[in-house]
Amino acid sequence: MSNLSVEGKVKRIHDEQVISDRFKKREFVIETEEQYPQVLMFQLVQDKTNLIDQFSTGDKVEVFFNLRGREWQKDPSAEIRVFNTLDAWRIQKVEAMQAPADMPSAEPVAPASPEDDLPF
Repeated sequence: MSNLSVEGKVKRIHDEQVISDRFKKREFVIETEEQYPQVLMFQLVQDKTNLIDQFSTGDKVEVFFNLRGREWQKDPSAEIRVFNTLDAWRIQKVEAMQAPADMPSAEPVAPASPEDDLPF
């Protein structure tokens, strides 16, 4: 699954973790602003770990991510566990959308005559 996105406020930003000489990640948490807010942890991997550097706690952002899942079993007799991750690949600040003060508001325009409203 790809091209998913969600908006929320940055709640926490974690330090980069070097897992091995071939893999590093950095996690961050956002909280959505809806009736029942969700707290979501995302990870940035490899060369994307610095994407969160330009943001601070409290910033409203839109996170674009891929949903990843995998199974893991400690040994053949152990229960199979499923782990999900939200792999962020782009983060952008959400700005309040406001029309410039000199822009008139768009109002519906009535047809000039009843004939102008005919579909043929």
